[in-house]
Amino acid sequence: MTIELLLQYVMYAAIIVVGLLVLGFIKRVTKLPSHSELKKRLVSLSGDINSLMEKDGEAETNAYDFFRMTAKCANRANKLAYTVTLMAQKERDGNLDSISTLLTEAHECISPYKFKAKGKEDLSGLDDALKKTNRAIASIDLVLERDKDLSAKRAR
Repeated sequence: MTIELLLQYVMYAAIIVVGLLVLGFIKRVTKLPSHSELKKRLVSLSGDINSLMEKDGEAETNAYDFFRMTAKCANRANKLAYTVTLMAQKERDGNLDSISTLLTEAHECISPYKFKAKGKEDLSGLDDALKKTNRAIASIDLVLERDKDLSAKRAR
């Protein structure tokens, strides 16, 4: 009788431990990035858009590679816009909300290339998306400066 009871307690403890591990994994996956991590992601997106524009000038890129790269850039811009929207709601920050709007506009500029509404010949949408992404990077720089000022004030 005591061995059965002991086995039941061990099973319950194992279930609780597995549940806690799953909850910890979910928390880590759904954690919002810091402002510096957000800047790294924005710089990476800007670099991808810039390389897409540079590779488009070369004759050796085929339509599939162009489609794949535009789809990648559009999806990253959309995902970043969603993440920044969540950050803006959590922090109640208007600067982050404007960054989210810029990223949504950048996604809308890239989307016609993804759906072949625009071709490789007209790069004005990619140029607009690059400008909007660079404006978002400038805005996050202001947020990072504000964070440094606030941390300096708290240290006093």
